[in-house]
Amino acid sequence: MKKIVLIFFLSFLTAGVFAQEQGEARLMAGGDYRLTIKDLGTFIGVEYFFADRFSLAPTFTVWFPEIGNSFNLNADLKYYLTEGVSQVYLLAGYSNYWINTQPGDPGLLQTRPGGNLGVGAYLAATEKFGFITEVKMQSQNTRWPVLRVGAVLNLN
Repeated sequence: MKKIVLIFFLSFLTAGVFAQEQGEARLMAGGDYRLTIKDLGTFIGVEYFFADRFSLAPTFTVWFPEIGNSFNLNADLKYYLTEGVSQVYLLAGYSNYWINTQPGDPGLLQTRPGGNLGVGAYLAATEKFGFITEVKMQSQNTRWPVLRVGAVLNLN
């Protein structure tokens, strides 16, 4: 199963590298907030447009729990419903969550793979800079809703 997930993720990344040459690319960074358990995190990611209205957006989130540490890797496929200054999109993708509930770094690291499903919006402030907001459900962790707010830099 781990090999299948790794091949799936590498295929997305490879497609994204070629898409960067073919279309638009964006860098994203900001904050994530788990609405149910009130947990904060910070994320960084890249978005590649590989076809008209379709993009692939891998992101990595570092969470800041009270005890231990946790990380989240997402590979989301986005479909944009609108164009222009305000762009609304639907997203679906793969998510892998790592958690260590022990104080500090030692302890047992647990892996929880799952999926994402959500909706978001991109708001262009200038030609090169904008903002995103997303609300998505992650299937692992008892379907916690996650609110994402961030800044976006257009690379093209």
